[in-house]
Amino acid sequence: MVRFLTGWLKDVVNNAYSRPYVHKIRDKPVFSLIDAIRKVKEENKNPIIAEYKRASPSGFSADRDPIEYAKEMERSGAVGISVLTEDKFFSGSYDYLFIISHTVKIPVLMKDFVVTERQIDNAYNLGADSILLIVRILTERELESLILYARSYRLEPLVEIFDENELEIALNAGAKIIGVNSRDLLTFTIDQERVKRVLRKIPSNVIRVAESGITSKEQIEELKKYGADAFLIGSSLMKEPSKIKELI
Repeated sequence: MVRFLTGWLKDVVNNAYSRPYVHKIRDKPVFSLIDAIRKVKEENKNPIIAEYKRASPSGFSADRDPIEYAKEMERSGAVGISVLTEDKFFSGSYDYLFIISHTVKIPVLMKDFVVTERQIDNAYNLGADSILLIVRILTERELESLILYARSYRLEPLVEIFDENELEIALNAGAKIIGVNSRDLLTFTIDQERVKRVLRKIPSNVIRVAESGITSKEQIEELKKYGADAFLIGSSLMKEPSKIKELI
């Protein structure tokens, strides 16, 4: 069983348990997101993980062709692409993951509410190179188990945290890449000051990703001061894809 959850988080996790197995045979190599981030940093550029999402419970909505978006992000220098596959609240689809992972040659992250090994099977089969694991919706034992299962496919998971308590859980589970989400999954409020506080407490041997609410180069430069290595950006790029050129 996962942690005690309420509201939409309970619903989204219950929906995750019912997601079907996808019968596909992977036909592409695994691209390391960590290696890609380090390479872009060595080039003195900002590693941007561009997100493809069509909707969210916070009220966001956008409609862009996944192939055109993915190609533009790769062409403009994105370090990777995050693809929302959650279908009930985010209008995501496994089809988008398959299409995008077979369109680009940069790492692709399956962003979903992963609670089962079957979802990780699907991520690998569909061409993902990494998956998102959210500490808030998993027990410590589940987190450890899912990290190891993902690694059996050579998929290094991005472990998402909210605060210092979840940071301790992620580190104890052996996370090698940790994302700090500025958006509270329950209230949808953005708090960049909390992100800064938590980022500076993550050991330097762990890749640190700032997630959500990033709209400007100035924000990125500020977050870098607190240790951020990479930046997951969704809403602002879905609204204005060309903006990525000024952020990198």
